[in-house]
Amino acid sequence: MKKAIPFQKEILLVTVTTLLWTVMYLLFLRPISENGSSSRTPSQIDTRGLTPYHKREVNLTIAKHKIKIQHCYKQYLESKPQQEEGKIQFDWQIEPDGDPTKVELIHSDFSSNNLTGCIQNEIGSWEFPPPPERSHNTYVEYTFHFKKEETFSK
Repeated sequence: MKKAIPFQKEILLVTVTTLLWTVMYLLFLRPISENGSSSRTPSQIDTRGLTPYHKREVNLTIAKHKIKIQHCYKQYLESKPQQEEGKIQFDWQIEPDGDPTKVELIHSDFSSNNLTGCIQNEIGSWEFPPPPERSHNTYVEYTFHFKKEETFSK
């Protein structure tokens, strides 16, 4: 007579169910990107660490608002500053809904708090398209370059 293994039917049922769920996950439920892999590949990130989202949506939003940034710079120039050209670098985060937060100055060639504050307020008021990875904030770093335009009268 064969000796029965306790809970043999239950063990078999759990094993078969686990195998079926594993197959279902691998075939249908796991996230797959456009190129067929489930994680970000080096080809999706350029040498500067920029994703297609940064290159397209973030840069388009910045370009759309550059006139407001230029307005901040023109206000600065009206106060007769000594320095007429330079760069200002900021970083910020884009929340999953597209709102910028934690806009912070990294570096400025200008000593004007009014200029950096104006730019900081502008960036904070922008609305970005929602990032593709909506589970966490997206980090952005951007440098604005300024140079006074010379106008000559004829």
